[in-house]
Amino acid sequence: MGEILAGAVLFDKDGVLLDTMAMIRSAWTDWAIKRGIDADEVMASIHMTAYELLARFAPAADPTTEIREIAARHAVLEPSISAFPGAAELLGTMPEEAWAIVTSARRQAATRHLTAAGLPVPRVLISAEDTPRGKPDPSGYLLAAQRLGTPPGDCIVVEDVPAGVRAGRAAGMFVIAVATTHPAEDLGDADAVLPSLSALQARVEDGRLRVSWRTAP
Repeated sequence: MGEILAGAVLFDKDGVLLDTMAMIRSAWTDWAIKRGIDADEVMASIHMTAYELLARFAPAADPTTEIREIAARHAVLEPSISAFPGAAELLGTMPEEAWAIVTSARRQAATRHLTAAGLPVPRVLISAEDTPRGKPDPSGYLLAAQRLGTPPGDCIVVEDVPAGVRAGRAAGMFVIAVATTHPAEDLGDADAVLPSLSALQARVEDGRLRVSWRTAP
C-alpha cells in the first residue's frame, strides 16, 4: 500500500487509460513491413510522435501522406479500443482542474478514442500538436502542469512505458507505473509500480488529491 497528496494527476493515454496497443501495433507494423523496415525497431520507439518516427525511419517520405495512411489504418481498427478497468471510476473521482492527459497521439484522434471508450475528454490534453518532442522528453508533462497551474513537484504521472517513466522523472514529478504493456521489471525507475490502473484510487481532501494504491493484485 502507498499514498501521496498531490495537486494533479497527469495520465498517459495509450496503455494507461485506453487499451489501444493492439491497434497501434497493427497499424505501425503494417506500415513498417510495407516499407521494408524492421517492425520491432519501430515498435521500440512507439512512444515518439508520428513525425519523430517518420523522421527516424522514413526521412525521405512525405509525412502528411504517411500519417494519413496510418490514420486510415487506425480508423479501421478503432472499434477494438476500450477503457482499462477502473479508468472511468478513477477519472470520475477527480475535478477537471486536477487531471490531464499527455499523449504522443494527435489531438483529434485522442479525443475520438476517449469518447468512443466512454471516457471524458480533459480540459487539459497535451497532444502531438503541442510539443514536437515525444517522451522521454519531459516537455509534455511540464506543459500539462503549467496549463493546470500546478507546480511540477506537486504532480503525479501515471505511465506504462519506460520512456514515459523517464519523462515524468525528468519533469520532477512523482511517477506511478502500471504494468499493462511492459513487465514490472522494465518500469523500475518509477516511484511505484502497480499491476493495473484498478489498483489506483483518488479522493479530494481539503482541495487536494489523496492518491492511494496497492502494489499487489
